[in-house]
Amino acid sequence: MTLEVLHDELYKILCLVDDICTREHVRYFLDSGTAIGAAREKDFIPWDDDLDLKVLREDYPAFKAAMEKCLPENYRFIEPTAFSPYFYDFVPRIVKLDAPLREETDEDRAYHNLQNRMGADIFIYDKAPESAFRRKMMLTEYKVLYGMAMSKRYSVKGEKYTAAQKIAVGVLRLLGKPFSVAWFCRVHERLARRWENKPAAYRIGMNYPLIFLHWLPEKSYEGTVYLPLRDRKFPMPSGFDTELTIKYGDYMHPPRDKSIYITHVQTDEGSDTAK
Repeated sequence: MTLEVLHDELYKILCLVDDICTREHVRYFLDSGTAIGAAREKDFIPWDDDLDLKVLREDYPAFKAAMEKCLPENYRFIEPTAFSPYFYDFVPRIVKLDAPLREETDEDRAYHNLQNRMGADIFIYDKAPESAFRRKMMLTEYKVLYGMAMSKRYSVKGEKYTAAQKIAVGVLRLLGKPFSVAWFCRVHERLARRWENKPAAYRIGMNYPLIFLHWLPEKSYEGTVYLPLRDRKFPMPSGFDTELTIKYGDYMHPPRDKSIYITHVQTDEGSDTAK
């Protein structure tokens, strides 16, 4: 599969989600690399290989209901418990069941092949307090929970960690062994929603991988603007420039070294992908 073919398929999925959300009056936004693509390229980033969307916590129940109601039969809306008894991450997904990304492996089969499918990652943006101390505690609790949940991973690639991090992850994995994936997901939701009905100055994608967590001003999400991606426009937060700058710095200029970024799928062009 070439990246051009993959982008065409991802664009169809994006249009499908956009059509459903428009019809069902549900708010969502482009996120991460997909958002940069709209802002900078008016298309997908040339080397990007996935679809990223975000939903504010208060909109997530309606988004989930719309997807479960309206997605075609060959699609499925999944939440993190779908990977049980293994833990993959805390990210809900829209997956196209008949569109594998690669030849399946034992690890793919352990995860029911749900992460080996084209689709969209859904990042939920939760409210966070103004107090720096409380935000730090919120983040620390999430890191501890994530480390414990790693006890349910099919495999843990240790080369990602420093020696100290390997020790910390090892301890947390031991502490997490008695608990189920469903338990981790319940605790994560309680933690993420702690400030849902309280005054909040920030948002955070509380189901992001740990290295991508950022505090983002609440005012960035007060409105919606629409940016073109290919031949139609898609929703972005009115403060998208602030958000993307906090996350990526000078996001309007592509990085020269793409090797530091995450690869999601092997394509005919190779595995060089970046945000």
